[in-house]
Order: sequence, then C-alpha cells, then structure tokens
Amino acid sequence: MDDTSRQVLQSLSARLRRARKLQKVINWFFRTQTDTARDTAKDRMRNMLTHDRLELPAGRLESLEEELIAVVSRYFELDKDTTKFDLEHYERRASLVANFRLLRSKC
Repeated sequence: MDDTSRQVLQSLSARLRRARKLQKVINWFFRTQTDTARDTAKDRMRNMLTHDRLELPAGRLESLEEELIAVVSRYFELDKDTTKFDLEHYERRASLVANFRLLRSKC
C-alpha cells in the first residue's frame, strides 16, 4: 500500500468516525421515549374513554376481534402471537386498527 492510498484510507476512517459521532448526537437529540408507567396509564385511560364514548358493552370488542381473526384466517395463515388491535382516537372519532401479520395466503 503506497502513501497516497494510506492517506486516503486514514481520511475516510476519520470521516467515518466523525459521521458515527454525529449520528450518536442526532439519535440522542431525536430519541424516542420508551414507554413509562405514565404513558401506559395514559393509554389505558384513553382506551377507557373511547370505550365509554362508543358505549360498547363489556366483551363486545373482544368478540369483534375474535370474529375478525376468524374471517381473515379463512384467507390467510396468521401469526396470532403478533396480531394486535388498537383503539385510536382522532379528534372526536374512534378507529379500530387491526394489525395482522400474514404468513401466507390460503387461496
């Protein structure tokens, strides 16, 4: 390896170290907060309010989730461990968001 190649390699290595440091600073600055007990309690309270506003009888949402899983399972093989349902609230409306991990089609 000649001197020019060595200098180019050292320069690239120094730039890479600076880029990694800058990436760490950016990650720290824009870091996402992990769920805390406060966030969990806030989500639960929001879900309770959504349930109340929708006037859902107890167990209705759970039966709806089971029916949705049964319908989607007719067409796709699902990973039931990762299937999630969330009630989300936008302004004064609620949305049921279903997240199915589809493993393969049955069609």
